[in-house]
Amino acid sequence: MSDKGQAHTTLAAFTVDSGDAARRLLKAVQRIDAANDNVQIVDAAVVDRGRFGRISVHQTTDRGALKTGVRVGTLGVVVGAIVAGPAGAVAMGAAGGVLGSLRGGIHDTGIDDKFMRSVSKEIEKKKSALFVLYEGSWEHSIGLVEQAITDEHALLFNSTLPPDKAAALQALVAPAVEALGGEEVVADYELEVAEEPEAAPEETSAPAEEAAPVEEAVPVEEAAPVAAVAAAGAKADDLTQLVGIGPKAATALAAAGVTTYAALAQLNEPQLRRALHDSNMTPPANVGTWPMQADLLAKGDWQGLMKYNNQAVATRPAPEKAAVVAAAAAPEKPAEPVDDLTQLHGIGPRIESILNDGGVTSYNQLQHANTGELRQIIATGGALPPASLESWPTQATYAVRGDWSGLAAYNRR
Repeated sequence: MSDKGQAHTTLAAFTVDSGDAARRLLKAVQRIDAANDNVQIVDAAVVDRGRFGRISVHQTTDRGALKTGVRVGTLGVVVGAIVAGPAGAVAMGAAGGVLGSLRGGIHDTGIDDKFMRSVSKEIEKKKSALFVLYEGSWEHSIGLVEQAITDEHALLFNSTLPPDKAAALQALVAPAVEALGGEEVVADYELEVAEEPEAAPEETSAPAEEAAPVEEAVPVEEAAPVAAVAAAGAKADDLTQLVGIGPKAATALAAAGVTTYAALAQLNEPQLRRALHDSNMTPPANVGTWPMQADLLAKGDWQGLMKYNNQAVATRPAPEKAAVVAAAAAPEKPAEPVDDLTQLHGIGPRIESILNDGGVTSYNQLQHANTGELRQIIATGGALPPASLESWPTQATYAVRGDWSGLAAYNRR
């Protein structure tokens, strides 16, 4: 790099056929990085498609922010926002909304929208991906990089940011790290991914003599009230960027003539409920927040949307204490002790607080917990489910016995 003080930051994405291929490619890139003084890897993350439609995001050990100001957790959140984008808020609960909201803001900081769309489409094809955030240029090692790409049959996409844009990206993402569960969580978590429905085949035009008779127009006084406020001729927006709106709800709104943020912002809750009922949908609990969310997006205020959704999570009444043990304690028995759950891998202060709000306060409760219920508690609390969640009950069995050396050995496996 000719001027390290003015080094540009590049986010490169290599899409490959498997998680193993992504990890092999990462090792190859790291070897090239170690031998080239003109480039420095800041961080990397592997995206892998797992069971039950889940996508895991595993961020490698952060190597320092260097000149970019990009710190721990940033890449994990950025990758989640890129992966979450095409299907809307695909992560469970409010966490998906935070990621969806960030996607638009990330675009505004300079990460190319074409880059995000291209990577998302490849991952939708059941591909895995390696994301590498680096400073400088691969110019002097381009032959080695191209050979590594060829060896793993990878596709390369990249987007470069000048220093001021990299700093803006950090400022955008930093508040989301804690909201999503903390640095440990956003470095290694899972997303619940909704499969994209296959496009219906295009219908061929019927001959004129076989054309269906034109239906009579609905009288104006009987027209759905929501259709009246739709923006005529306006370009459709991606309504699934709002928390609570998935592909089905977006389709229902479109059927009612609502396809833009501006049109949605003009509606009230009764109109929204009617539009959803007309499409045989049960309105979600947060339907009343959609107009405010839409108003913020109509103004391009992605950070405002993220703050609004975080505040909604923070002010939400504590979830009803879930029964996560095999048998509930009898009323006359003493309450469960409050253990330090942060002693377990994958549980930081934010996740511990969410578990406590969900009724899980002890190692004993956690060792009997159902992982599906744990995921629901984490989602209700507005965080991402860490990749280590499946191991929490097993970890808790060691903690209950006070077998800390056994726990350490288990986590080293």
